[in-house]
Amino acid sequence: MIIVLKELDKEKLNSVISTWLDFDNNFTSCVTNFKDIIIDAIIQTVSEILQKDGWETQYFGKNESDKLFEAFMKNSEFKIRLNKKINEQNYEFGEIVVKFDIPENKKKEIAEIYLENLLNSQYYFDECLTYDLNKKDVNSISEILSNEVCQLLSPEEIKAKFGEKIIEDIKQI
Repeated sequence: MIIVLKELDKEKLNSVISTWLDFDNNFTSCVTNFKDIIIDAIIQTVSEILQKDGWETQYFGKNESDKLFEAFMKNSEFKIRLNKKINEQNYEFGEIVVKFDIPENKKKEIAEIYLENLLNSQYYFDECLTYDLNKKDVNSISEILSNEVCQLLSPEEIKAKFGEKIIEDIKQI
């Protein structure tokens, strides 16, 4: 079986981002990152599709997560191991291929959604993005944010889209 993903659900993506940022805020940590957000959103999307037939995704190790993210970035394929409980003692095992066919403009939208959430989290902006930054200006923060979203958006695109918000956030530090 093959699942073709042509986009990620924006509500689900916002929910995953919000959960990660809440964790950071509640536990004063800085673990939120684009790669893990994308992996979580993909796994949730695939899990919802498969649950209709009783399948569950198996555990993802670090190496598998890295490969899943790479498949997303390159619009390639990734195999996910599955299991289904047949009865109290028996499971059926299988796998599914997830094929990514997400246009670049959709990936840019995903990056924008992620950045909007980061920039609306004053804790994350102040304590995680800019804490060790000597020069807190639009240019340096746009570069950091571009790297955060794996260059799906250039620093110039980030300045054009979020420059005013970045300046506003800097003023609140």
